[in-house]
Amino acid sequence: MEAEATNATKARRKLDKSTLVWVALGVIIIAIAGINLWSVFDTKPEALTETAAVSVPDFSLTNQQGEPLGLSDMAGKIWVADFIFTNCPTICPAMTQEMARLQSEFVADPVYFVSFSVDPERDTPRVLSRYAAAYGADDRRWHFLTGDKAKIYQLAEQGFSLAAGHKGSEILHSPRFVLVKADGNIHDFYDSRSGPAMLRLRRDVKALLGK
Repeated sequence: MEAEATNATKARRKLDKSTLVWVALGVIIIAIAGINLWSVFDTKPEALTETAAVSVPDFSLTNQQGEPLGLSDMAGKIWVADFIFTNCPTICPAMTQEMARLQSEFVADPVYFVSFSVDPERDTPRVLSRYAAAYGADDRRWHFLTGDKAKIYQLAEQGFSLAAGHKGSEILHSPRFVLVKADGNIHDFYDSRSGPAMLRLRRDVKALLGK
């Protein structure tokens, strides 16, 4: 009888330990689910964090209207930049469409957009003008720039820390967008192919606007 009682006690202890393990696992699962739900539904602008300031270097190029446009023209403005080219068969159409959506979403706000061509020899102002019109670009707020190829590549790589170059006949460039603050410093980088990254870009723009 004593042995049976001892075995029963041991069995209860094992059951209690097993129950505690499952309860603990349940609490962890519920906590993770809660965090995930919060991240989905919490769409408030994120607080801006202080990072080492990286300023966009000076540049002077030509826009789709054949007019000069440089860094000084963007002074005091919040703007989003990318590097594309009009004959791009892969990521550029999606990038430009995403930029067009941003232009529509912030149509009532002082937010500007700059698309640098990494194929400036073919992307003349006339070609860029047709391309801009195809995406509904507002010439007053969305600038498509062309100019000296070496300077544009240098601006991409050294100014924006983005890849730009050639691999044989293939033109290479980054799919990332860059958010530039009104003081001319880069705020952050965003992969245009990533939904969460683009959501973060929208939050950051609203934060910079004080919304």
